[in-house]
Amino acid sequence: MACANKSKYPVSDHYDGQRFFQPGVEQVKGLGELLKWQFTKDKKSWPDFRENTVKPSPLQNVGPLELGATFINHATFLLQLETGNILTDPVFSKRTSPVQWAGPKRVREPGILLQDLPKIDVVVISHNHYDHMDKGSVRELETKFSPLFVVPLGNSEDMKSFGAKNVVELDWWQSHAMPGSDIVITLVPVQHWSSRTPFDRNKALWGGYVIESPNFKIYFGGDTGYGPHFKTTGEKLGPFDLSLIPIGAYEPRWFMKDQHINPEEAVQAHIDLNSKFSIGVHFGTFQLTDEGIDEPIQALELAKEKFKVPIGQFVAPENGESRVIKKSP
Repeated sequence: MACANKSKYPVSDHYDGQRFFQPGVEQVKGLGELLKWQFTKDKKSWPDFRENTVKPSPLQNVGPLELGATFINHATFLLQLETGNILTDPVFSKRTSPVQWAGPKRVREPGILLQDLPKIDVVVISHNHYDHMDKGSVRELETKFSPLFVVPLGNSEDMKSFGAKNVVELDWWQSHAMPGSDIVITLVPVQHWSSRTPFDRNKALWGGYVIESPNFKIYFGGDTGYGPHFKTTGEKLGPFDLSLIPIGAYEPRWFMKDQHINPEEAVQAHIDLNSKFSIGVHFGTFQLTDEGIDEPIQALELAKEKFKVPIGQFVAPENGESRVIKKSP
């Protein structure tokens, strides 16, 4: 952690020498607003458990003109390219919480169990909230695969305390080339915040990722509110063959709007990013906010109609569902 009188990173348009911040956006809601939500919320009922309906089928071998994408759960995706397998925001634990005896509990099993994953070369983590940076999952992935972990600035200390040995930190717009591969990973801005305790708010950065190979460009949004960063990223690094865009955890809007997009904003982000094909993430496994378990999927369909986005261009998958994107020679 940074000392009280010494800047750990260079001061920038999103770092004041002590904490990171979102340029042009008001600070994250405080304790009073959190309590207001807790006392006034209209929390929809979720099932205690829902069976997965899809048997996963990740690719065994991926050619240079193929991209495999398997939705595991929440914001966890297995991405398979010819020269490497990448995992996003791995969460395999039963709860997204500092402890495993309390906190939001999963209502669906992961689409692929951690022990059944193919070799993982790289793990990208968007930020340090418990539903995206999971200590138990990081520890098990390190034991099984010893992958490269790519994280935003300020997160390597936590990652190493979890057992991760090979950790790279990135600032917004910084890139890292995977060793022995033709894959380049860039951290890009999103509109969010960070905290793992009451005392470390915004001490670490947050972000999304652009993953590039010679034949594919992939966008992973992590967690984000809606803002100009989508269009900026699309203009700088797009168009994208695949975008993974959050569609859940968005109600009530007065509390969540600045940090979590809803399905309508997700479709607008799909357009801003100039994405050829998008998949919704961050829904249907952990009840973190007030909307019902199926509301994000229903709202996504309505949003596609409103924006005249073809039905098959933006989909909400089942846990374990795989897609293969192919390019012509």
